[in-house]
Amino acid sequence: MNNKSLRESSFLEKYSRMGSALVIFWYLTLCLVQYFYQRPLWNDEAAVFASIQSFDSLDFFRKTLEMWQVFPRVYLFIIQKISKPFSFHLLSLRLPAFICMLTGFCIWLKIAKYEIKNSLDYFIFVLSWAASSVLVYYSSELKPYSMDVLTASIFILFLYNQKYLESHFSKGNYCLLLCLLPILGLLSYPAFLFMMFPLYNLVLTWKTDKKFLLCIVSYVIVLGAVTLFAYFFDMRLKPTEAVTTGFGDYFISFESTEEFFKTFGEGTMNLFSRWFGEKPRIIKKIAIFFLTFGLLNMVYSFFMNIKKDRYRLESLHTIAFIVFFELFILGALKKYPFSIPRTSLFFCPIVLFLSLKGIGRVERINKGVFQIIRGVYIVFLLIMIFLLTRVVFTGNLTPIPLLWG
Repeated sequence: MNNKSLRESSFLEKYSRMGSALVIFWYLTLCLVQYFYQRPLWNDEAAVFASIQSFDSLDFFRKTLEMWQVFPRVYLFIIQKISKPFSFHLLSLRLPAFICMLTGFCIWLKIAKYEIKNSLDYFIFVLSWAASSVLVYYSSELKPYSMDVLTASIFILFLYNQKYLESHFSKGNYCLLLCLLPILGLLSYPAFLFMMFPLYNLVLTWKTDKKFLLCIVSYVIVLGAVTLFAYFFDMRLKPTEAVTTGFGDYFISFESTEEFFKTFGEGTMNLFSRWFGEKPRIIKKIAIFFLTFGLLNMVYSFFMNIKKDRYRLESLHTIAFIVFFELFILGALKKYPFSIPRTSLFFCPIVLFLSLKGIGRVERINKGVFQIIRGVYIVFLLIMIFLLTRVVFTGNLTPIPLLWG
């Protein structure tokens, strides 16, 4: 590389780092403005608040929630205990969601550092967070979705570091840390999608080091206890018929071959296209182009990396496809909606990462085309941030905001 190229590279890296810092600050600003705007509780939030206001401590673990709501009981119990001393002020009700989303964001910044070494690519990843209307909106809503983002990020961070922890921590400390993970299942339903990954990796380690048997047994015991508690005092009390009816359009249908491909195709596209905005519809259509790279990359990366990683599940390249497959199975069994942005919000940062990496793969095919696609993607994200900022600062950000029109 000649001196001119070195100077250009240094210039790009410097300003990409500055840009990343600025966008991180702006994302936090958008979340703060959204939080302190104190918009009134909307329908779903008001339905959740009915249980918070009327239930005593034991009611959370023995009654169906008011208004046919579905919410992890331990997390809802915690929200009540935090907000009650403040007379259920809006800020206190939404404080846990706010803390969870910002903490999850910070963890994702760390996860991105493991995979994204190029400063410009890191800037684009951060930019995509600030351009996502759902990642801003759900940072201050009385619902469990920001907790889902946090718990998923904790599991992913652990998986990236599991091998290091196995070799550098004492068996006792490692076992203790490992056994804390299943407890997240009391706070977030999607946490159960990730719980088998640490155990699977641990079993692979145990095959070469039998000293980890105690860790396996301890993890299985805690996982079993948490699962039983979550079932008997939470999931068993869910209004199953109401959930199936309310989310009926978001499951996989097997009524016919045509219905299967329709529900699977539409669900997959929704899962990879609805993170920036839905109104006007042109936003979703543009997003589909960029985020389809993430869909293709999800499948490609799994088969390219699973053997290279010695069949361990320790990176997003292999984890993402399995989580997608789990969502498909649950959608087919009508146990969990397949493609609603809010219930799958934890998958949003994964899609943003996969899409960035998928666009990057185009460089191997044609560098000029890659630079054009990446440049247009940056422009698209900047426009989304501008539109989202306008909506946030006027107090009009909703679950499905009208970004212009």
